[in-house]
Formats: sequence, C-alpha cells, structure tokens
Amino acid sequence: MPAPTRAEAARFLGHAALGYSSADIEAVRSLGYEEWLTRQFAAWRQTGHFDWMLANRPTSRTNSQNFSGELTASVFRRFIEGRDLLRQKTTLALSEICVTSVLSDMAAWQQFGGAAYLDLLETHAFGNWRELLQGISQSALMSVYLTFKGSAKAGYFGSGSMPDENYARELLQLFTVGLVNLNADGTPVQPEVESYTQDDIQALARVFTGWDFNLAGGGVVEYWRRPLTNNPVLFDDTQKTFSPAFGLPAIPAGVGAAENLRLALDGIFAHANLPGFISRQLIQRFVTSNPSPAYVGRVAAVFRNNGSGVRGDMKAVLRAILLDEDLFDATGHRIGGLDTPGFGKLREPAVRFIQWAKAFNARSKSGNWGIEYALDLLAHRPMYSPSVFNFFRPGYVPPGGGIAATQLYGTRMVAPEFQITNETSTINYVRFMRNVIDSGVNGDVVPSYAAWLNKASDPDALVAELNLVLAAGQIGQETAGLVADAVGTIPLVTTTQREQRVKAAVTLLLSAPEYLAQK
Repeated sequence: MPAPTRAEAARFLGHAALGYSSADIEAVRSLGYEEWLTRQFAAWRQTGHFDWMLANRPTSRTNSQNFSGELTASVFRRFIEGRDLLRQKTTLALSEICVTSVLSDMAAWQQFGGAAYLDLLETHAFGNWRELLQGISQSALMSVYLTFKGSAKAGYFGSGSMPDENYARELLQLFTVGLVNLNADGTPVQPEVESYTQDDIQALARVFTGWDFNLAGGGVVEYWRRPLTNNPVLFDDTQKTFSPAFGLPAIPAGVGAAENLRLALDGIFAHANLPGFISRQLIQRFVTSNPSPAYVGRVAAVFRNNGSGVRGDMKAVLRAILLDEDLFDATGHRIGGLDTPGFGKLREPAVRFIQWAKAFNARSKSGNWGIEYALDLLAHRPMYSPSVFNFFRPGYVPPGGGIAATQLYGTRMVAPEFQITNETSTINYVRFMRNVIDSGVNGDVVPSYAAWLNKASDPDALVAELNLVLAAGQIGQETAGLVADAVGTIPLVTTTQREQRVKAAVTLLLSAPEYLAQK
C-alpha cells in the first residue's frame, strides 16, 4: 500500500477520529494506517470522567439533581483534549448504539452515573463485545434508565406483579440481535422472520430480577461506578426457556443470579445476528450511512473470528472497518467511495464542533471546561439522548426528497443524522459556530489561530489548507473559490484583520454542504 497523501491521511482521520490537527495528518503519513492504529490501541488515557468530576466538582451541593453541566464539561474535555483519538471516536459510537441518558432526573447524582458509563465504554472500546455486554448489563445508570433496578420475580409485589421487561427488550432489539433474522452480511433474511418472541423477552426479564445498586463501601456517589449487586430475595431462580426461533439454551432452575446473567449473555453473544447487526451500525458511525452488504459482510466475518478464533474482538473489528477495501482504489489509495452515489454520512453536530476545537487547539483557560448549556444550539449533546433510540435511528429515512426515493443495494437509502436536521437546527448550527469561531465558548474554551495567520495574505492558499484539514480536500473548487473571494474582501493591515480572515474562512467552510456531507 502506498504512503498516504495528505488528503488521504485527512480522510482516514475523519473516519477514525472525532477531530484532528495538521500534525495528526503528518503522523498518519509518516506511520501509515496500520501502525497508526497499533499506536492508538496503546495510547495513554487521560483521567476518566468519574475521577475528574470528583476532583473538580464538589459533591456537597444541596440539590444533587442540578449537576448536568459538569458531565458535559468532562465529555468535551476528553473529546477535545484526548490524544487517544480512536478510543474517543469509539466511545461516542458505542454511546450511540448502547444508549443510555441522563436527560431526565431519575436518581440523585445521576451525572456521575453518566460519567461512570462513559468510563465503562472507554474501558471496553478496544476489548471484546462480550465484556462490553457484561459491563452495560451491570451498569448502575443502565439499570435506572431502562428501569430494571429493583425488578422482582413475579408476584413479589403482589398478585399480578411481573418482572420489568424494559432492559430485556432493548438489549435484544437495539444492542445485540435486532428485530429480524439477518444474513451474514447484515441484510434481512427473506421473507422476514422475527428473531425472538415476546415469551423470550419475558424469560430474559426474569434474568434481570434482583439487581440493584451496590452500596457497600460507602461514598456519596461511588455506587454509580460499581457493578450492580443482586438481592436473592427478589431474584427469580426458576428455569428459563427460550423459543426455538431465538435459540438460546435453557437456564436451569436453582442457578444463581450471576450465573443466570453469564448464561444469558453468552447465548445472546453467540446469536448469528450479532456480528452483522453490530458491524453495520459501527460502520455507520465511523464511515458511511449506507455500507455495501459486502463491506458489512467482511467486517462481520472479522467480528465472528478475528483470525485467531476470537469472536467480538473490537480491535480487529475497528481495523476491518477503517481499512476495508471499499475505501481504497485498485492501487491502494484511500479514494474509494468518493464517487460512489450514497457513500458517506452527514457529520454529527457535536462532531463538527469537536473537529473545529481540535483543528485549532482549543483549550479551557480555567481548566473547568465551562461549556455546559452553550451547546444546546447544536441539539446534540452526548449522554443526553431523548430516548433509548438515540438522537437518530440507524434506519432513519428523511421523508420526501431524493433520499427517500433512492434505492441502494436493493433497499432504500438511510440518513440517520438527518433525523436531527431541519431548517432551525441548520441555522442554529451556523449561528453557534460563527460565535465560537470568533470568541470561543463562554469566554473559557478558546482556540488558537496563531499558526494560520501567516497564510492569511493568500486567500486561495489559506482556503486550500483549511479545506484539507477540515474536509480532507472534499470541498469543491467552486465553493472554495467563493470562500476565498469573500475572505479577500477583508482588509489585510493588522494582525486582527489577519485573524478575521482566518475566522471568516473557517466559518464559511464549516457551513458548506460539501463539508457537512463527509465522504
């Protein structure tokens, strides 16, 4: 494979990272894709969300519910400052597949639950999907969000009371198996066949009885990051059987709660749907909303077996996603898909902001990352999903227009991120970015344009370099020319005017449709 060009390296980073700098582009060119990935898998992790919040935000507030800004501060601290670029991209992707949220006031100090959940996703980002399933199934925040905390066996709370089915249902529908049986390439088996039944959900719900916060060891908020513990009085230890359609082995009577959970998750992890179902969604989060069945099939094959007999190896899966043949031409250059209709994805609003921040080395002057509610205009704040279906669904099709009418690989195109895109959100995004590009966020999170000022005297060269760093050179000549012409109208006498030229160019490029649609 030839050494990447600057544009190819930038395109790779657009797939593998939430944002990057000119130095990161040169690192990919120097190391090559494979070695860059190897180093990212070993990259140092900063202080986690939970520990940072404990150290920086007092737990002595009288209102433990009013604690939302601190989580947002830590989220963007990690996304912007972190040098573990791939881990942060993977963490966001996992948070949008295995969804939980702190949007509603469900429990005291739940922001620490959100911090613990993100730490858990970071921990398992390069691990194994089976271990991730274990972690999210014993997450304190997940138990509150999907309401199985304190769930009890049938009849415990009186005649007619039943175990809570919420988590059991979403674990199957959204986090592992999906609604219908799938082929190896993630396409639905025809005619469609449901992958599980309501009886299966009810049986699985009994596995999730008796689980509750682990309060042993004290601490004001520490229970949020401890795995759940089980109360045997509430636990249903009777036999659990599953339908032939679902295919999970029966769990015998008398087996303890931890073993019930292990057997159930082992069975789900072995389900034939899992590799294709998860691989497709991961590709959507990293590369393209409409991957070819062949692309999904190749990644799913690695999910099933990493080459050493291991199923669910995330490092191998991420390599497969980011180095798939669909992304390269016959000579090994990373230009595959650039001219393929339907290839690519709409950049998520929060990711656009993060990319700007990383490109221009934004830092918090106070160290507290006082972003908080300033991001509301983006309508996309990680860990604040309005529902378990995320901000946008993987199969969302915008009503009307060309996308809804377009067939790709024998099915309708999808465009998940368009679910949070409309006239109002687009205007709000441009307003928000114009303001932060000019003056930072809340006077605390500020960028540095110093390295760009010497390029301001040549608008065409300035725009060309920004196009490369921000959009991997994918903004066309006509649009780039219009931006350069507009930038050239700003007088060039003072340092302030040089900075105004840079800011104007960045604002216009980050508003361009060719930037918003990432290839």
